[in-house]
Amino acid sequence: MRWYLPVTEGICSGLGTLFGGCGLGAAIDVLEQTTGRPVVWACAQYLNYTRPPSVVDLDVHILAEGRTTTQARVTGQVGDTPIFTVNASLGSREMPEEGQWITAPVVPRPQDCPQRELHFDPGATISSRLEQRIAIDAPGSGRSAFWIRMPDLLEVSAASLAVLGDFVPMGLGQAVTTEINSNSLDNTIRIINIVQSEWVLLDVRIEAVARGFGHGHLYLWAQDGTLMATASQSAMIRPWKG
Repeated sequence: MRWYLPVTEGICSGLGTLFGGCGLGAAIDVLEQTTGRPVVWACAQYLNYTRPPSVVDLDVHILAEGRTTTQARVTGQVGDTPIFTVNASLGSREMPEEGQWITAPVVPRPQDCPQRELHFDPGATISSRLEQRIAIDAPGSGRSAFWIRMPDLLEVSAASLAVLGDFVPMGLGQAVTTEINSNSLDNTIRIINIVQSEWVLLDVRIEAVARGFGHGHLYLWAQDGTLMATASQSAMIRPWKG
């Protein structure tokens, strides 16, 4: 019931600390392996930063288990310092009813979209491992969309979608008129229908910014229009200082 996550540059943000989505993705991976069930939803609360070469202890707690559903929690900490907590439900049920009632935005293909330029040298961080292309660029509108692919990713999974679901702050940067940076307070992901797709469309919709915090949703679309997951976040924002 205990797993270990070595913190390396490749899973860190531009701040040099563990990228929140990578922490959530690791928690989802260990939950699925421990319970033998797929994640339905998972919510991370980020408590403290940690940097390489620390190792995060991931402790799995099974809180309730039924015939088709498991409720569980993962606590991630370095020594005595809590880093994040993840609560989740896992399971799968055979039901004849299914459907998708929203559709992906109409955008150009990834190869027809311009690359997203970063404001900083990504070094060996998580950003260096992602290819990003701008599909919808409407500054000040609260709406943006990016094609993203991870060349070294073997297959799309709930864990990899959790990493990409932590990009609501990227939409915050497009929504406001001044340059900012931000850090996530939480990340909730709901897994719907995973299909294999080289590129994933991150459809970001920012609802509001107030009192120094931003709030938004993100829809993760496969190239064939399948809605694979939704994510939501709140983030603390501050003026960009380079």
